[in-house]
Amino acid sequence: MTTASHLLPDIFPEPWAESYGQDDHGLWQGVYLHDIEVRFRWIPPGEFMMGSPEDESERFEWEGPQHRVRFAQGFWLAETACSQALWQAVMGENPSRFKGDELPVENVSWTDAQEFIEQVNRAHPGLALRLPSEAEWEYGCRAGTSTPFWFGTELTTDR
Repeated sequence: MTTASHLLPDIFPEPWAESYGQDDHGLWQGVYLHDIEVRFRWIPPGEFMMGSPEDESERFEWEGPQHRVRFAQGFWLAETACSQALWQAVMGENPSRFKGDELPVENVSWTDAQEFIEQVNRAHPGLALRLPSEAEWEYGCRAGTSTPFWFGTELTTDR
C-alpha cells in the first residue's frame, strides 16, 4: 500500500543540508559550495513513459521506443544544471565556450564531471553527489508531464 509518507524522503533535511524548505514545487534542500547555493529537489517515487512517442514532432530515432520506468524510491536532483560560476569555484577553470556565470557549464567530458563530483564529495562528506541516470534525469525534467517539455509541446523564444 502506498501512503503519503512513502512519497517523502526517509530523512529531511539531510545532515549536509545548510538550507531547506517546501514551496509550490515540493521539498528542497541546499548546500553551499564555495559560497554558491546549490538546491536539490525531492523527486518522489513513481513511474513514467521514458522516451518519445513515434509521432512526436522533431523526434530522433534513438529517443524510442517508449518504455515504462518505475522508481520505487524517490531521489534528490539538483534544481539546475551546474553553473559556470560553480564549476569555476570548484575546478579553478571554466572550459565553457559560451561564457556567463549563470549559464550551464559546457565543453566538459564525463570524466571531467566525475572529477568535479569527486572534489565536491571530498569537501562535503555525506553529500554523496553523483550524476543522475538517464531515466532519473528525464523523469525529473518531465516534472509529472507526458509532453516533450515540462511547459508543453512547443519550444518557443519565450521558453
